[in-house]
Amino acid sequence: MADPDDALVRTADIEVREVTTGPDLALAGAMLDTQELVLGLPLVDEAERARLAAAVSAAPDEGAADPRWRPIVACRDEEVVGYAGIVLPDEPEGVAVGDLAPARLPGAWAGIVPALLNGLEALIGADASGLQVWVRHVDIGDLAPAVSAGYRVDRRLGVLGRTLDEVTAPRPPSGTVVRTYREDIDDEAVVEVLAAAYEGTGEGGWDLARFRSRRQLPWFRAEDLLLAVDAADAVGGLHWLKRRDAMTGEVYNLAVHPDAQGRGLGPVLLGAGLEHLRAVGCSEVILWVDRANERAVSLYTGWGFETRWDDVALHHELPAAAGPPEPGAS
Repeated sequence: MADPDDALVRTADIEVREVTTGPDLALAGAMLDTQELVLGLPLVDEAERARLAAAVSAAPDEGAADPRWRPIVACRDEEVVGYAGIVLPDEPEGVAVGDLAPARLPGAWAGIVPALLNGLEALIGADASGLQVWVRHVDIGDLAPAVSAGYRVDRRLGVLGRTLDEVTAPRPPSGTVVRTYREDIDDEAVVEVLAAAYEGTGEGGWDLARFRSRRQLPWFRAEDLLLAVDAADAVGGLHWLKRRDAMTGEVYNLAVHPDAQGRGLGPVLLGAGLEHLRAVGCSEVILWVDRANERAVSLYTGWGFETRWDDVALHHELPAAAGPPEPGAS
């Protein structure tokens, strides 16, 4: 690990350090691997995992692919007990965003998490006006020490799940069929639905580049992206599915274009997707839903989904950097 003198934060038993070398980043990845194996779920998102993996495998003179990405670890007696990675904004007025993952050890929420948050604040300095980090698989009460330190719960995603032993999809409305996505042919229509459905939300900003980058992820299969189309083949909604493993599927994205609302496409697409997962051998399905989206939560709970855990985004406004003194100030 890095020289202890380079610690960003030091408490009675924890040191928080920025990590930049391949071996140190590999240790951070190994901690995540171990914790995710025990918990059976991811502790950081796919993009963060990809950044970490790319940095571990990079040649010594290449550095991180994104210079705005900054990873840190919390160590106890040289053992990695926590990890966080953020991406700094393009401008200091923006918000740094990322993931924070403590090892599930005694004192994690009262010790490791606050130390990592303090480390991120020290690392960011004047490079951002705020910080938002996701903490996954958490009970809201676990975050009390962070809230007491000035962090607020910015978003709360419920992770819901159900078995696939009994699934019956509603019939599509007259003139509508559900078919599979066609690579390249349907790209613009898919992006139009995603962009319109999520405009003005935390999931907004969909464009062709973003969709096609997701399409390159190793788990993507064209047959797992279902589209509801009308008689003119116009796409009114989609159900994008993911096979997490041989037995577990995921409702990765269920979206209906605002112009197609009121036609019952949400339940039709949801049911068709669950039937599809069952047909390919999955016995269980999970999904992430924003707790603030009461309509979506109601849809899923009405289909028998139950809460498994929550992922929570913490937000904190950072002190403004001290600017130059005012003229005439002493």
